[in-house]
Amino acid sequence: MKLQRFLVFVLALFLTNTAFIQAQNPVNKSISVAEFEEIAKNKGATVIIDVRTPEEIEKGYLPRARNIDVSNENFENEISKLPKNKTYLLYCKAGVRSEKAMEMMKEAGFKYVFSLSGGIDAWKEAGKPVEK
Repeated sequence: MKLQRFLVFVLALFLTNTAFIQAQNPVNKSISVAEFEEIAKNKGATVIIDVRTPEEIEKGYLPRARNIDVSNENFENEISKLPKNKTYLLYCKAGVRSEKAMEMMKEAGFKYVFSLSGGIDAWKEAGKPVEK
C-alpha cells in the first residue's frame, strides 16, 4: 500500500513538473544554454535531437542526443514516428538548422519544441559537456 502511494506521488510529481515546464515555455522558441540544460533535466519527458549531419556528430554531441539530420530527405518521415506529447530540444552547430527543424516539427503538429540558440558552439562556449 505504501509503495502504491509512493508511486502515485512520483507520477503526480513527474506530471506536474512536465506541465510546469511546458506552461513556462511557449511553443517553438529559441532558448539559451541555461534554459536548454534546465528543461533537459526532465529526462522522462524530454528528447534531445541533434539535427546535424552524421559527419558533424563524429566531432562531438550532447549527452542523450539522438541524431535526426534535418538536411536528410527522410527528416519528415523520421519525426513523424516520434510521440507528439513530449518536449523536444533541438540543436545544430550554430542554431540555424535547429530553428528550421523546429518549424518543420511545428507544422507536423508537435507542441513543445525548442531550439538551442547558438547551437553546440554556444554549448561548448559555456563549458558544458560534449560526448564523442
